[in-house]
Amino acid sequence: MSALQKMMGWIDDRFPLTATYKAHLSEYYAPRNFNFWYFFGSLALLVLVIQIVTGIFLTMNYKPDAELAFISVEYIMRD
Repeated sequence: MSALQKMMGWIDDRFPLTATYKAHLSEYYAPRNFNFWYFFGSLALLVLVIQIVTGIFLTMNYKPDAELAFISVEYIMRD
């Protein structure tokens, strides 16, 4: 029995870490046609959320005036 197994046994005696991991994270049914292409949906959602959040922060500094436009863009770029 290795030192890592002894340490995990000691932790499992006090807190059921391995049982919790197996019940909630590792032993889920996955369909046969599940492949890495399914990650692109969540990736697209993440990119959309990032664009919305950064768009909100950019509109806080935007000035719709011709004279102040350069100053606001310069402020956004430098600060």
